[in-house]
Amino acid sequence: MRDTTGSRGMTPNELSRLLRISPDRVRAMIARGELGALNLAPPRSSKPRYVVLPAHLEEFARRRRAATTTAKPSPRRKRQPVGWVDYYPDEPEGGSR
Repeated sequence: MRDTTGSRGMTPNELSRLLRISPDRVRAMIARGELGALNLAPPRSSKPRYVVLPAHLEEFARRRRAATTTAKPSPRRKRQPVGWVDYYPDEPEGGSR
């Protein structure tokens, strides 16, 4: 991700516009620890005021980046039908008629 904010941090509302997700989802990612942030609210305040620094955003993007591999993917296995019964077999059991 590009740093569009210079060296200052971003609020969850600003970050949600950048990532095109809801601000509540950004706050939830912060609460789960997926996204680092600073809580700049006073110590006695019950409402957090998060600021996501560019370093936090870079770490978040680095962890979510897809790994590039040079190995060839293995071919997909065909699924075996579960409980499949052939009610009309090509040849009757016990030989020919």
